[in-house]
Amino acid sequence: MKLIVAFVPMGFLAPISNELEKRRIHGMSVSTVHGFGQEHDALHSDQQSYLGIERTKKIRIEIACHDEEVELILNTIYEVAHTGLRGNGKVFVLPILDALRLKTGERGETALGQQNWPQAGRQI
Repeated sequence: MKLIVAFVPMGFLAPISNELEKRRIHGMSVSTVHGFGQEHDALHSDQQSYLGIERTKKIRIEIACHDEEVELILNTIYEVAHTGLRGNGKVFVLPILDALRLKTGERGETALGQQNWPQAGRQI
């Protein structure tokens, strides 16, 4: 089991959500966050002069999934949100040690629900 955490610009929420739904990936948490990336590092090639630290408003998307669904989800986010421009965001893949479905008491992989078998594992 994995937890995918994506930080993307505000305008990509609906397109990413719609594309994940088309690909039968269900279950996503979304929050609004503020932060900054490498462009604020004086040693980074894209560093610019800022008055103070400018925090950019982004969307944080979290998806708990089966291992076999990771590539499909990463590919979907990349296909929708990649522009090649600074500030596109980042996506992280983290291990999940266990899960508990409160409604049924199911644990582990079963608590995540049915896998998306038909399209899992597609490559970029």
